[in-house]
Amino acid sequence: MEGDDQSSIDSYETYVSTVYDQLAPKYEKVYLKLSQYYRHLYGELYEIFRDYFDGVKIQSKVLDLGSGTGIWTMLLRKRGYHVVSLDISRASLNKCVKARRCSDPTQGDAMKLPFRDGYFDAVVAYGSVFNHIVESEKAFREVARVLDKGGYLIFDSDNLVCVDMAYEALLGGISMRDFLKGLVDGKGHVGYWYGHNNEVIPFRFFTFKELADILHSYGFRIISIRGIHVLSNIIPSRLHQWSTNRIKKLASLFYAFDYVLSSHAPFKYLATTFLVVSRKES
Repeated sequence: MEGDDQSSIDSYETYVSTVYDQLAPKYEKVYLKLSQYYRHLYGELYEIFRDYFDGVKIQSKVLDLGSGTGIWTMLLRKRGYHVVSLDISRASLNKCVKARRCSDPTQGDAMKLPFRDGYFDAVVAYGSVFNHIVESEKAFREVARVLDKGGYLIFDSDNLVCVDMAYEALLGGISMRDFLKGLVDGKGHVGYWYGHNNEVIPFRFFTFKELADILHSYGFRIISIRGIHVLSNIIPSRLHQWSTNRIKKLASLFYAFDYVLSSHAPFKYLATTFLVVSRKES
């Protein structure tokens, strides 16, 4: 049985790697130029990134986990950090190198990080990295292992308990039964992520309770949590991500409210995406 489980995991990783190999040449154009939804998301991610990496809170060695084509690696290196860029997609890392963003690229698996214990001062995992890993507890455990005590883990994560997931349940993108179960017991579940060209990838949606429990179990303390797409998620993400000009204008009206609500309970816990800053204590 264990052999069958491992075979299934290997097949899943190969599939995800293939999808992102195909996306690599056009990833930035599609997700940073064409999509207002993702531009807004990345703008919010950058604000927290700047708060921590422009200051003196984090030292020198940083792991860019799920680095892709190296957007965050480039920004870290410009700030003087030594950065290891790890991704499952070889094509993405090749682009990172050709664009002179990556100096230390590593193709690898977040569930089996090839680094010694306590090597890094910080790990950045932007782009729903842990959502892409069905057995994500193993990835959190590995991150805890390679982080030094006091090290920071900064990441974003898609939320099960939000209006957009209610739309997805109605449309069949996720299980209605599991969506309702998550509302009751605070546990997320695996559904699907739909890309620009209808790429379909198994995707793990977390609740905040579940994330908090996982982080605590591996010795992390949550420093801050911020919600992204708090009010604007009343526009279904399938429309919002690849929208017409009319929908873009409507969505942009909500962004100012999103910013105000993003740090306040209960609103931030109902956002489409969580932005989490955590620190390893033990």
